[in-house]
Amino acid sequence: MPAVTAPADSPLGLREILWDEVVRYFLRIESTMCNPAKAFRGRLTVMLITILGFTLVVPALSQDKMVLGPRQFETDTSGAGAVLCLWSIYLSVQAETAACALPRRPVDDAIDQAIVAMDDFIIANSSLHPTKAMLEAFKRDATASDIEDVRQAEAKVCKGPNLEGFRRPSAEKIQATVKKLLAIPREPVMNPCL
Repeated sequence: MPAVTAPADSPLGLREILWDEVVRYFLRIESTMCNPAKAFRGRLTVMLITILGFTLVVPALSQDKMVLGPRQFETDTSGAGAVLCLWSIYLSVQAETAACALPRRPVDDAIDQAIVAMDDFIIANSSLHPTKAMLEAFKRDATASDIEDVRQAEAKVCKGPNLEGFRRPSAEKIQATVKKLLAIPREPVMNPCL
């Protein structure tokens, strides 16, 4: 059986390529129906290609984990900003603030609200089509390293300039920034990041 490949500049996805192969083999089977041995081998080949196609496609459709892909690392061209960049920063600030047991301020409530708004934006606009549960799992995994950093170097993280720098703006400033950031529906991307 020939290898299933597409030219590098081909716009076809894997499903389309597999479907083309199935159709090609099916047409060959029709032409060999008078020879039962060839017809059986052809049907078997079609079955194997179909099974292979489903094993490659079904996990992507039933995927329960959000994984960032190339689209999420593209550059925002809307001028409104990179949603995933600010979202990831606010997630880190939120996790580190909690892990350091810092006293809450109005800015922390604004960051919490900003994350919720960005979560909704990501769910509505991402080509990954994450569910709320997938997004929450991704956030837990993403902030685990921030929490580990606090455990290993509490003084450096909790009293360092980075965390306090992101907690310095007023709640109103954060709300205005996020409102502007989310004003234009588009693919949430990571770049340009600060």
